[in-house]
Amino acid sequence: MLRGMLLLSLLTVAGCSSVSTWFFYPQKSLISTPADAHLDYQDVWLKTEDGTQLNAWWIPAQGAQTDSNVMLLYLHGNAENISSHSHSIYWLAQAGVSVLSLDYRGFGASAGQARLPDMLQDLDAAAQAAQRHPIKALVLDAPFGAFATTARSALSKNVIGWLIWPFTALIPSQWDANQHIDKIDLPVLMMHSPKDTVIPYSHGKKLYTDWQQAHPEQQLCWLDSKGPHIMSFAFPELRKATLDFMINQTCQTNNALH
Repeated sequence: MLRGMLLLSLLTVAGCSSVSTWFFYPQKSLISTPADAHLDYQDVWLKTEDGTQLNAWWIPAQGAQTDSNVMLLYLHGNAENISSHSHSIYWLAQAGVSVLSLDYRGFGASAGQARLPDMLQDLDAAAQAAQRHPIKALVLDAPFGAFATTARSALSKNVIGWLIWPFTALIPSQWDANQHIDKIDLPVLMMHSPKDTVIPYSHGKKLYTDWQQAHPEQQLCWLDSKGPHIMSFAFPELRKATLDFMINQTCQTNNALH
């Protein structure tokens, strides 16, 4: 209870400017590299507009599969770092897709502190590094539309969370995905598992519906994923559907996966 009251006080003092730091749980130490999976890779160092140095891994297409000339800019979730998350996309390099895997500021070997809106500069720096390959499509695993809504869902699972719940009103909405989808005119693949206990399945479906309304003519694909949170690529059929989308920007239905 004391910890909960302390957090309430901190949120009140901090106000909106630093509330976003509560969403991120970076880990500095790297637990492995692609070399441990027998993959060639290079450390890449990027510099953001504000001078923050970021670390990324360049994992070129390799192995027996022909290079597809497709590149993935891989942006992991809100915790740990590229050394734990990137295991889920190593298969792409072996399937002919080159990968640039980014650690945001504060994560892994990247400098700085993880918070919004500063982290948006990290995405700009990564996109500029990959500028020879213009962004042609998006793949979203377990997405959500609004930070505050997701925070309220997570906090409602325990008593202390309910004490903090009212302070989610302090969370700014200007970085919410549902505030920007009308500006994104690209083919999109979304996937979300009904068994996800971190970000509810309904949050992904709501974003998908909002996106359909914003871009009724856009190529927008949905797949029901499997397993727990962001475990989609543990399943070969979901890997295949994702690879087909990345190369052809065409949708596969869940019926086609069985």
